[in-house]
Amino acid sequence: MTMNAAPPEFGGKIGRTREDSTPWWPARREARAGAPNIVIVYMDDMGWSDPGCYGSEIETPHIDALAARGVRLTHYTTHPICSPARAALLTGCNAHGVGTGWLANNHPGYPGYSGEIPLEAATLPETLRAAGYETIMVGKWHNTPMADSVPSGMKHNWPAQRGFDTFYGFMDGETHHFFPSRLMLNNQLIPIDEYPRDYYAGDDWMAQGIRFVKELRESHPTKPFFLYVANNAMHAPLQSKPSDMAKYKGRYDEGWNALRAARHRRQIEMGLIPAGTALPPSDPRAPAWDDTDPQDRPLYARHMEAYAAMLDNADQNVGRLVAFFATIGELDNTIILFSSDNGGTDAGGAHGMINNNRRYSGLPTRPMAQERTRLDELGGPQSISLYPTAWGEVSNTPFPSFKTYTGGGGRRVSFIASWPARLTQRGAVRRQFMHVIDVMPTLLDLAGVKRQESSHG
Repeated sequence: MTMNAAPPEFGGKIGRTREDSTPWWPARREARAGAPNIVIVYMDDMGWSDPGCYGSEIETPHIDALAARGVRLTHYTTHPICSPARAALLTGCNAHGVGTGWLANNHPGYPGYSGEIPLEAATLPETLRAAGYETIMVGKWHNTPMADSVPSGMKHNWPAQRGFDTFYGFMDGETHHFFPSRLMLNNQLIPIDEYPRDYYAGDDWMAQGIRFVKELRESHPTKPFFLYVANNAMHAPLQSKPSDMAKYKGRYDEGWNALRAARHRRQIEMGLIPAGTALPPSDPRAPAWDDTDPQDRPLYARHMEAYAAMLDNADQNVGRLVAFFATIGELDNTIILFSSDNGGTDAGGAHGMINNNRRYSGLPTRPMAQERTRLDELGGPQSISLYPTAWGEVSNTPFPSFKTYTGGGGRRVSFIASWPARLTQRGAVRRQFMHVIDVMPTLLDLAGVKRQESSHG
């Protein structure tokens, strides 16, 4: 790999004295003139239909604006779970080929499942950095085995060792949105005893990402950058800011069957799916709304209110990022990709959970009568919630199945690309097949960067 290349031979002259010598400095790595900035805003467990421009009722005006000035893909596929999708995104290789056939948390002792991206598999940030880019990551990593995610672990597969000049975020697969645990700056644990009362992780990721780009511009006005905003929304726990959640009060009282049908109709009207496309039957584990206990419906609806508010917040942060690029005059030559690692999940079960961590602890679910008493907490910092399976099915409209499965719902996700300087057919819909492993080579082609050699395909 280029990062391990031998230092260049000295090009000057060494004499007996300094006066007899000629100094020499190796050329700095410089990206080609006019190389585009590259930004990936990556969502977590967000289904194909969740952005407004893919048929949702959720308010995502800034994401929709990205699509309006760029393109939407309707046949983009991914690996149906977090770590494999992220490994494939960052290497351009199939997940099993780069040791990530399952979650990085697990290492069962078999090839393809170590959770470690091999060092000989050049990553996107490694490749761009070697070509003169600044590389920045904020948010969720989830591509290092758990045993190595602690201070005593080997750090060869931490973000800073895999190509990122700056990393601010967390190493694991999920964390609290109001009180995230073990925030890192590069290889160091940030000593945080208390968070501000208005803290929210999604706001923090974007604020720090913008800050690092500002700092880059203060010292280098033209160096291109790669910014990877790896959100932990929409992953459990479903936690939202009160102001965002208030916007969605009552919007899901009709229930999941009606919302799924409405999204399906809008997708046909928008030309995203062919007219006459039938909506698949609901999963047997997703009861019909009319068959649910009316006493439980306010709880079910609030789960989805919290989910919608999370995406609303992510959209607001996309708006902040785009406005920042416009302010510094770099929006036109910035490639912005917006997508998700995989689709919506079924893990919440028929009723959802206010404390989703109970299942990780092997504890039984609480009776619904007890869950209902905590309705007002749901979505706030005292809940660790996950929505019922049926809302995951709404998220994945019009596809059946869920995260972790190879059915359409787990691996078909929305994908938006914006590059105002080059994408002239604004608002276009592209139906060609594309897989997550195509992202890296495509970006390298657009940036004019040669891919480094890798033994993995």
